[in-house]
Amino acid sequence: MIEAVIVHIIRDGKILLNYKKRGHGQGKWNGFGGKLSAGETPEECARRETWEEGRVALKALEKIGVIKFYDVYGEDWLVHVFLGDIEGEPRESEESYPRWFYLQDIPYDEMWEDDRYWLPLVINRVRFEAEFKFSGEKLLEFQIHGWKS
Repeated sequence: MIEAVIVHIIRDGKILLNYKKRGHGQGKWNGFGGKLSAGETPEECARRETWEEGRVALKALEKIGVIKFYDVYGEDWLVHVFLGDIEGEPRESEESYPRWFYLQDIPYDEMWEDDRYWLPLVINRVRFEAEFKFSGEKLLEFQIHGWKS
């Protein structure tokens, strides 16, 4: 399984989303994130990816969920989901373009299909575990459970 992170920043009734210009998720809005490097913890990866994609440092980080994705273009993923807070305002990078959205205006139609099911949990600070089965980018089925500590 590929191990990765997603970091969402929520403040003042807005969520910071990241438009991917290239790579996995190209053309979609998402949180900051990506694959763990060798020897890297999920928290270290979250800080690195937030800096690389948004040119901004995390000042707070809280793990809120774990998602297993199956058969996303033939790959399985284990994704650690975080809530974070940042210092300063994000800037565009070669990889992505960050933008604040009001919570009622989240562009779910321009995101991965699964986001509409688990992102509201993140927004409401509900800890969760989930499994999503895909065929390519098409969501086939899913399960969401409460956090098991």
